[in-house]
Amino acid sequence: MPNVDGITDAKPKFSDLSLDVDPRIDLTKPIWNQAQHLRAADDAEECAEIIVQTLKSQFTKDDDAGLWACVLRAVLSDINIRDGEGDVPPKRFIKIGCCSHWFRPHQSRWTVAGGFAWPSGWHGISGFSAHGLPELDWALLFEGIDGSWMPVKKFSGKERLEVRVSIPARSARHPQAAIHTLWSPMNHRVFYGFRRKEAEWKLAARSDFYSDNA
Repeated sequence: MPNVDGITDAKPKFSDLSLDVDPRIDLTKPIWNQAQHLRAADDAEECAEIIVQTLKSQFTKDDDAGLWACVLRAVLSDINIRDGEGDVPPKRFIKIGCCSHWFRPHQSRWTVAGGFAWPSGWHGISGFSAHGLPELDWALLFEGIDGSWMPVKKFSGKERLEVRVSIPARSARHPQAAIHTLWSPMNHRVFYGFRRKEAEWKLAARSDFYSDNA
């Protein structure tokens, strides 16, 4: 029935409403977690490209910038997700660098998604250890500041997140790469496995966080 101004108070039909839903979201699955992960990934993508522009000065012709960007998107997305869970100190740093000497006794394998070389290294070990850190040929340090990542000379602050990212050298020559990361102070490691198909790198496998002390 019209009101005193002659305007109808009819309620809109459900069919008249349009929901602004990200087309990447599967409506048959829990939406909140999907939305959280997509937002983390979107925020990470822009930051990854900016960091790679700084790193390029260190690359050789055998380093594939596409892999480095893909690795950073995955790591930054994980930082964003953990931040949303309240599990990240306010100060956070990424130390990312290149490793040309990996520790592979007896061709040890990370047997997921078709298999990758086990990404351990020689740093800080005596004899064989699956937990040896990859020795970095070079590395740059970045600090997360106001939603961006800026190159810095050194760590600062007592309560901080440090993520050490080791990327294999000569990535332009190979179709796959296993990435070693160490998350401190929780002393967690996580591996990422990437494969290249038609010049595009994609995340193929990711380990759970685990602790050397577990």
